[in-house]
Amino acid sequence: MSNIHTTNILPNQKTINSLAALSATFKAKQSDTTALLTHLKETILETKFMDTHDDPIWMATCGCDFIANPKLFAVAPLTYICVFLGELFNNLEIDEIQERVSFQVIEQALLRLTAFKMNEIN
Repeated sequence: MSNIHTTNILPNQKTINSLAALSATFKAKQSDTTALLTHLKETILETKFMDTHDDPIWMATCGCDFIANPKLFAVAPLTYICVFLGELFNNLEIDEIQERVSFQVIEQALLRLTAFKMNEIN
């Protein structure tokens, strides 16, 4: 476990942007929820999103607050969103995620992630 408040745990901007882009798909619910979650998990694994940061203690103590009240994502810092999504999708299978977390919670996390989406400068 490392300090969740340090920016060095964050993935690069391109990875943040690619996950944030999925928010619109989740909001539109263009396909079934299992397919959307599978696509999100595949994207997280392909981009190695938060794969070097594991924080089960934070997830057990703070992440459960976001599961119980997804409105908390409206003001969540980027590090919390990244750790939350990373813990879910790097450590659980899709059926486990669906059992433990409502679709709306993940949708709210992705919606908040869009606030941190930026155009990359070349």
